[in-house]
Amino acid sequence: MADNENQQNSNAQMQYPYYIRDQYVKDLTFENPNFLIKYSKNPVEPEVSVNVETAVAKLNEESYEVILKSTVSAKSGESTLFVMEIEYAGLIAVAKDVPQEVLDPVLMVHCPFLMFPYIREIVSRLTQSGGYPPLMLEPIDFASIYLEKQKSREQPPQMNG
Repeated sequence: MADNENQQNSNAQMQYPYYIRDQYVKDLTFENPNFLIKYSKNPVEPEVSVNVETAVAKLNEESYEVILKSTVSAKSGESTLFVMEIEYAGLIAVAKDVPQEVLDPVLMVHCPFLMFPYIREIVSRLTQSGGYPPLMLEPIDFASIYLEKQKSREQPPQMNG
């Protein structure tokens, strides 16, 4: 059975210029300081804030770590109901001959796109375990974010005069 698994891994490496070798929770915190506010006489509809960022670290010539960092918070009036911070990472194996113009979109767009459903599910479960309705993060267009960053790097800074 191990030979068959090694052959499948070898075939995956030959067919694709990259693959996600592993995924894992790198860091996770959930603070729920004011849960009982929802039982007050005049509860205020909570305001939810979500921030998701992507980071890439080169581990060696053939391995990268792609990290989705997300901060989710909910406030009711001036009081914080909960704050969740998660770093969800993927270990990405990349063929040596992948050109940089292909590698950047793979690491900043495609891999986060494939990893996002997992972080979405963790956020949903954790908010439900914290006593709130499950929070389903909206899908993220990683391609648009990547293109915006590329565009802002290409444009020279504007002078105010």
